[in-house]
Amino acid sequence: MKKIMKNAFVMIAVAAMVFAFVSCGGSKSSSAGSSAPASAPVKTAESIANTAVSTESVAATSELTDQTINIGYGTAIDSLTPFRSNTARNAPYMVNLYETLGVMTEDIEVIPYAAKGWKTEDNGKSYEIEIYDNITDSAGNKITAKDIVWFISESKARALKPIFARVVSVEATGEYTLKVEFKSNVYGSFQTLMVDTFVVSEKAFKESADEFGTMAVTTSPYKVTGFVPSASLNFERRADYWQKIEDMPECVRPIQKNVNYKIIKEASQLGIALETGDVDAAVDIASSTGTQFVGKDGYTIDLSDGPQGWQVFFSGGENRIIANNLALRQAICYAINEAGMVQAIAGGYGTQMWDTSSPRLLGFNPDWRKEPYYQFDLEKAKQLVKESGYNGEELVLLSTSSATASRLGQMIQNFCQAAGIKVKINAVDMALFSATRLDGTQYDMVIVTVGGMSLPDFWSIRFDPAAYKNGDATSRKDMKLAELLYKTWTTDGFTKENINEVHNYIKDNAIAYGIVNPSVFTIWSNKLNMTKVVKGGLSGYVMFGSCQIKK
Repeated sequence: MKKIMKNAFVMIAVAAMVFAFVSCGGSKSSSAGSSAPASAPVKTAESIANTAVSTESVAATSELTDQTINIGYGTAIDSLTPFRSNTARNAPYMVNLYETLGVMTEDIEVIPYAAKGWKTEDNGKSYEIEIYDNITDSAGNKITAKDIVWFISESKARALKPIFARVVSVEATGEYTLKVEFKSNVYGSFQTLMVDTFVVSEKAFKESADEFGTMAVTTSPYKVTGFVPSASLNFERRADYWQKIEDMPECVRPIQKNVNYKIIKEASQLGIALETGDVDAAVDIASSTGTQFVGKDGYTIDLSDGPQGWQVFFSGGENRIIANNLALRQAICYAINEAGMVQAIAGGYGTQMWDTSSPRLLGFNPDWRKEPYYQFDLEKAKQLVKESGYNGEELVLLSTSSATASRLGQMIQNFCQAAGIKVKINAVDMALFSATRLDGTQYDMVIVTVGGMSLPDFWSIRFDPAAYKNGDATSRKDMKLAELLYKTWTTDGFTKENINEVHNYIKDNAIAYGIVNPSVFTIWSNKLNMTKVVKGGLSGYVMFGSCQIKK
């Protein structure tokens, strides 16, 4: 088997630079260094951070500390069981709780963790995986390929995470090797499986009285020392961890001895906990609270790309006038003042989007940040309205009744009105939204916030005409788009050229439009004396247990 060797990433992640344009004439930046109008200075990492963390290349360390870090986070779990839905899937404590076959780095690459390597000989339809032969959990149980096969099979049977439904079969081919076959070879399925497959002993799990509900036995470099459902989760570094620290991916190295999480759901209370020292850091805190720390002495603020973003998808239903009217769809895109959206939805702390997907998805091309993407241009929008033959018909905009979606809907309605387009907002509860969002015959536009693991995965859910009863997620049956996106599904077809073709087709035909991606706020006390910030995991959060700290 051709092994994929682990390597240490030494990228410094002080903060991702973001742009915030609030003047009505703003346009999308072409690079991280672009300037905003004088009335709206760009809010960058440098302008809001209050301490200096090295931005030079710092080598990964294997030197352990006796440090204890207390972290505040807003999403709770009520059980430690490894068989879970996608709720809290990207929570930072999940990286400490369970070891996985693979882990995602800050650079959005899935690399081996408990797996030693993998290969495919049929273009991604099936994979052979090799795990290390010395993996043991905190109870001393040795892990073999049979444990991995059991976990994947049991996950498939319980049907809690969609990824396991894509598995056709999984079998052990040796004591430390296994083979997994998928229903299709959509790129991203294997990567998702690798980060969602927890390395657990079947024996230990079956001996547990409550399926690890209150105390988990895992192979992680940390062991659970305390758990209060929906309140707190405490970890201590294992002295008997099976792998050498220097051989581990940097983002999962247990550099700090203790990592404790306090679940604080209310953002204002999380801010108070940070101010009082009850927690040393707050991960993914709401921008409404996070902005209160801007300019405040004693704290460092990190801004990262959000994992989803907010998008508008245009209906493909044949009964909707917008479905076959390209000029009208483009007019709406140009009419939307995305700079105003960043200010209104994210308080200026976010990015305007360059695609329908977040930059956190596998396959996102950084070059797209430099390309024009329907910069706000009201005059051009008005001209396109004239060219479209639009006769004043009322367009229906579907959204949930949540505060953010409602605000987005109202702003889109106002922007369209300025261009001469009438829009009626249909804001409904989540149950009704879920029942109608995939039926493009019920609306002209729909506001959603969609994420994923990879672009092909994202595209297959939204744009595959064979995905749903009436076509794609908006009832569109665009076979040319389907042909383009199908090419990106395979391992061999997952190329920059093929990906760009899909991106350009969706953009040029205004099939959907990415509006705003609020930044993820992470804040910590300068008392931690951090000298290197290390990120990783599904959302690219700061991995405080793996960061370098000055002693």
